[in-house]
Order: sequence, then C-alpha cells, then structure tokens
Amino acid sequence: MGVGKAAKALTAKNACKACAYGMGGQRGGMTNELNEFPSVCNKSVQAQSTDIQPAIPLPIFEHEISDLAELTGREMEHLGRLGTPLFKARGADRYMPVDWDFALARATDRLRATDPKRSFFYSSGRSSNEAGFLFQLLARAYGTNNVNNCSYYCHQATSEGLATTIGKATASVELEDLTGADLIFVIGANPSSNHPRFIHMLKNCRERGGEVIVINPAREPGLVKFAVPKSPSSMLKGGSEIASDYCQPRIGSDIALLKGIAKAVLEMGYEDRAFIADHASGFAAFAADIEALGWDEITGACGIAKEEIAHIASRY
Repeated sequence: MGVGKAAKALTAKNACKACAYGMGGQRGGMTNELNEFPSVCNKSVQAQSTDIQPAIPLPIFEHEISDLAELTGREMEHLGRLGTPLFKARGADRYMPVDWDFALARATDRLRATDPKRSFFYSSGRSSNEAGFLFQLLARAYGTNNVNNCSYYCHQATSEGLATTIGKATASVELEDLTGADLIFVIGANPSSNHPRFIHMLKNCRERGGEVIVINPAREPGLVKFAVPKSPSSMLKGGSEIASDYCQPRIGSDIALLKGIAKAVLEMGYEDRAFIADHASGFAAFAADIEALGWDEITGACGIAKEEIAHIASRY
C-alpha cells in the first residue's frame, strides 16, 4: 500500500467501506462523526488497501479457472486489483484479458439483443452513491426499473418485519444512543469481525459499569474479550471484557428465547406499564400469547435453562 498512499487514505474525508460508520467522515483527519480521535477501522484499511493495490499480473490468467478456484478468498484478494476486462468464451477453460473496446462492444450487442423487461441490474452495496446513481440511470435509460443491490437481499426481510411491527423500516436507535445505554443486547452479530466501531461502544459500556448481553449460538472470541487497537490499556492487558453474559441458544430458536425472556419479565413484574400504555399497541394479546406458552416448550426449543433466561430478564 505504501506509507504515502496509506496516509492519504486515512486522513481523507470518507466513510468505512466495510460497515459505513464514519472513519474520517466529512471531518476528515481520522475524526469520526462523534468527534472521536483517532478513529481508524482495520476493516476499512483492509478494503482501501485492496482498492489501491497494483493490477493482477496478466500471466495469472494463463491458469485454468479450476486452478483459480483452488485459491482461498485471502489469496484471491492479494493477487491484486482487476485492471482489465475478462472474457470467457463458450467452452473455454480460462479467462482471457480483453481491451475495453471489445468488452463494451460485446456488452452493447448483448443489451441490444435482450428485451429490457427481461433484464435485471444488480450492483454492489459497497459501491459509491455516485456509482449507484449512474448505474440506475443506465438501467432506466435502457428501459427497465429492475434495479437492485446486495443491500436489498441482506435487509429486505428486516425492513419488512420492522415496518410491520413498529411502523418503521429502519432501526429506531442511532449510534449516539449507545453512549448512554446501561444495557446492550447483541443478538446474532459478530461486531468484533464485521463492525469494529461498534465494539468500541460495547467496551465503553462495560467500562462505565453497563452490561452487554450477547445472544449467539457460536461463541465468538472477540465478543468475550477484544483488544482495541486505539486503546493502549486494552492492548496491554490482553483485551477488554465485552460480554457480561453470553447466551448460546440453539440455531433458529431466537423467537423461543426472546419469548422466554418476555415471559420471565412479566412473571417478575418488571414490565414498564406506563411506557407500554403510551407507546405500545396490542400488548394484551401479546401478554396472553406469552402466558399461554409453557416453560418446557420454551426451554426445549432454545436449549437454555429457565434459570439462565430468568437471569437475563432480571438484568433487563
């Protein structure tokens, strides 16, 4: 990557290419949107270093596709950046580097031969807003509104569920909300690998006396203890404690576990009746459904003992 290129990338106004949290943001200079310094995300550095590495050497494409398929994802990434169009002829066993005139002409011919209504334009959610805007313009000029990206497939189920239940298709909390939280649930996520910025929030929560309850069938080491690179004390002591409680239900038993927590909360009288009256609808039906559910059914489905579920409910 080189020192000069690394310094330019790290101090530029940008967002993390891995999770879209600010890493410089519009403030630049490694200062994030919460005015924290230094804010450097390792995942973003990895993504940026991939973007600015040299092009893949052309002799690589002399290898058969079956040979390339044997490479790991890491080995494939470190071959370099794709700097030329590739073409695979019918029946060929390898990719052939071609020039842009050939690639654009062939793409144009295929578009002309295809009914726009039978086309689908699919882009990466990691591309820039500018690239996405131009991409959808191309699709619409071509004659179709069948345009989407990977974010749709990742989050459409979530958006549908949230909109149906709370009337809003996106999250109801912001990053800043976590700075004052006393209890944070992390369910089915691994921010230690995928969202390092979020790990800072969890670490800070623990350090100010808060609790982090992790619900995940897999025991992720980074959610138990995580060494935060920008925190000297965290690095020196071999990592900061993240999870105060780590619950490992059976795969696919989220609903059973969450209903169990709700049942324990109601049985112990921990519900906030005033909040429910002001901000909830259909609570009576929900409570009746929870009451009708037996503990044996809950624990049998999720594999978590009633005592552990009650403990989580007491922390809530």
